[in-house]
Amino acid sequence: MLTIQKFAELAGTTRRTLIFYDQKDLFKPKKVAANGYRYYDYDQLYPATFILELRRLGLSISEIKALNASTNPGSLDKNLQHILTQINQQMDNLSLLKTTLNTRFNQPVATENSVRNQPFITQMDAALFCQSKQSVACTEAEIAEIYADFYERLGKLKLVNQRSSGFLTRLPNSDANGYPTASFCILKAVTVQTDTGDLPRLEKPAGNYVAITTTNDTKNICIALKILAEYIQKNQLKINGQLWQMNRDENFTSKGASDLVSLQYQIQD
Repeated sequence: MLTIQKFAELAGTTRRTLIFYDQKDLFKPKKVAANGYRYYDYDQLYPATFILELRRLGLSISEIKALNASTNPGSLDKNLQHILTQINQQMDNLSLLKTTLNTRFNQPVATENSVRNQPFITQMDAALFCQSKQSVACTEAEIAEIYADFYERLGKLKLVNQRSSGFLTRLPNSDANGYPTASFCILKAVTVQTDTGDLPRLEKPAGNYVAITTTNDTKNICIALKILAEYIQKNQLKINGQLWQMNRDENFTSKGASDLVSLQYQIQD
């Protein structure tokens, strides 16, 4: 017979594991001596390794005990099918996470002007976004509700990459007075391959944009919009009615946005 240490080495496990299985009535030694020493037969190696593999696959001790006690030959297949389903789900999540991280690291580093409240003109490439539903009341509670619903439907793993996210607001003429109640939707950059379900997609056109960086609160955004409006009028620029409010970093501090935001209008030819 084998001592517990020798049997553990033969089975590729530990003495502590065998003692634990004994205490749980999952796998018991062939003999326990008067001094409490456990001894095992060579033939016990086969059920022991089977139990160890089932544990590595994720079956609980209670599930393995039920399998050992079952006379139904399909019990093992049923449990293993459940494990296969879990493995497939984990692989899908890992694949999605890999895609999300690759997207993050393949994004160009923003070189946009970071000086606050100073308008400038910049050329931007086209970008593809997924968008949430439109707001109605524009309250903090509604923003939080739209944010939660949006990422629940898009997939919370997308939160690993919060770059290239923001809001699209219907605000013609950089009208600061209309900003507090203007309808908006949340934006998140995606790729053509991204599965967005039934969420709509929107392309941000390439071209020249007039932009300004400011602090993310209603007061400062309204001040920046007024400065932007004066700059647009002074330089006789023609803009459309869509305000792109893009996050400058990933530390969201208020209303699902970063401390610094970039306000952007596309310049029309």
